[in-house]
Amino acid sequence: MHLLITDSGVGGLSVCAYIERFLRTHHIDEPVELTYVNASPENDFGYNAMSSREEKVANFDRFLHIVEQTYEPDMIYIACNTLSVLFSDTGFSQNQSVPVRGIVETGVNRLLYELQQVRGATTIIFGTVTTIAEQTYLKRLQKEGIDGSRIISQACPSLADTISEDREGSLAWNKIIAYVGEAVDNSQEKCDHYLAYLACTHYGYRKGLFIRAFAEEGRAVTILNPNELVIGDLFGNGRQELDAGQDDNIIPVQFITRYKIPETALETISCFLQDISPGTVAAFLDYTHRPALF
Repeated sequence: MHLLITDSGVGGLSVCAYIERFLRTHHIDEPVELTYVNASPENDFGYNAMSSREEKVANFDRFLHIVEQTYEPDMIYIACNTLSVLFSDTGFSQNQSVPVRGIVETGVNRLLYELQQVRGATTIIFGTVTTIAEQTYLKRLQKEGIDGSRIISQACPSLADTISEDREGSLAWNKIIAYVGEAVDNSQEKCDHYLAYLACTHYGYRKGLFIRAFAEEGRAVTILNPNELVIGDLFGNGRQELDAGQDDNIIPVQFITRYKIPETALETISCFLQDISPGTVAAFLDYTHRPALF
């Protein structure tokens, strides 16, 4: 099986890392190879910088057609909230030749479960400007019967880029404490316990800083990082404990990008992922640079 994973940057590489670790340490019935393709056209010009929704959809649609034809995957997983919310409007989605799944579906299902378990809980959706503007989480949760007063949407401009380039963490901390404080202040009703959903794959790298920020506010929090939940979505929750720890499967991984990855991002993301998946880090550091990719 050839699984192609994509994100508008390098945040979704953590999803690739969790998948590689799972496949490496569990029994699998068939060989699997992982290809991570960066869907962002430039380091300093991603989807959130594009001027209109139409431009974003058109670029992502073109990208999907090209990578499907070029790499011939058996499945595409969109490890990006921004791109997941755009996917349904692409031409590719109307006539797709391979199965496509996205991290928004993974997240909505888990959020719905958590909110149904804890009736009085309030969730805060932390996301990029595009993800929050689309209101996808709000609309889908409300459609399932969750009262809108229990859902706070918090946009976090430039946080993803900051996390990628801030290995030490002080710059990311300044932004996270500000966004958490703003979200808590916007609660219609103050509550003692929040469900904080990290609706950007970069944010999971700094999960600890989100916990610390809520502690600074004097609020208890449960952090929901969808990057860690993809395994259950793709392979079934029951399989997560089968043959764990054997660590003898070889899982080929490659990383492909249209632009050169900055050294600061290479160093920072590698540091975050080394303990999870050395193989993913090795592919990242030895990435394939294809300027004419799409």
